[in-house]
Amino acid sequence: MKITEESMKQQTPQETSPRPETPERTEREKLKNMSRQDQLWYIWAYYKFHIIAVVMALVVLQIIVSSLYRNSFDTVLHCIYVNSRSTEDVNPAPLEEDFAAWLGLGKKELITTETAFISFGEDATDFSYANMAKISALVSTQDLDVLICDKESLDHYASLDGFVDLEQGLSPETLALVQNRLYRCPSSDGVTHAFAIDLSGTDFVAQSNLAQTPPLFGIIVNSAHTENAEALIRYIFAR
Repeated sequence: MKITEESMKQQTPQETSPRPETPERTEREKLKNMSRQDQLWYIWAYYKFHIIAVVMALVVLQIIVSSLYRNSFDTVLHCIYVNSRSTEDVNPAPLEEDFAAWLGLGKKELITTETAFISFGEDATDFSYANMAKISALVSTQDLDVLICDKESLDHYASLDGFVDLEQGLSPETLALVQNRLYRCPSSDGVTHAFAIDLSGTDFVAQSNLAQTPPLFGIIVNSAHTENAEALIRYIFAR
């Protein structure tokens, strides 16, 4: 057979025109044709790792923002109410709000209050030890200013030299307001000092729902805010 250019063309398959490609559907089009339940399943099945990553990023961002926001405030008095055993919770408003307004604090100046329950000796519990550890940590970092507590707790911390001797630490004007309410007990050397003030019968105790018998007010020996702690005494007794 004679091979010619014409015969070669006849044996070469003719090129066919390409079939038109079907355009891929977008995610929006896929979801549009699904039921709500299928949409949720589809999104979770294909995008759960993206969703988790976004949520975690938002949580981290919130923590960072909250931390920066809290750090922009200045705590000007930190008080812990110890062993106020009552059917009513301690009301922090007289200290955190009323006293703050009386003191004329700015918007970013805070008074912080907490409650704690402590027992000693054979009655001590893990919860008590945790609270004592927290108080010790706050004292060591000068982040605690005032304890309002029962007699047993006051005596315990006084024996550790934990309080200011009020007869030495208060101004004469403030001392005169509480002279007949001073509570005296021994320090670590056995010498008796005026380490606290008996708040019994005051409006402050009633409004705060304090139930210690008696409620004793002591200023922490290394308080960084002794002026505000003394101002609180004047607020309670000289309004």
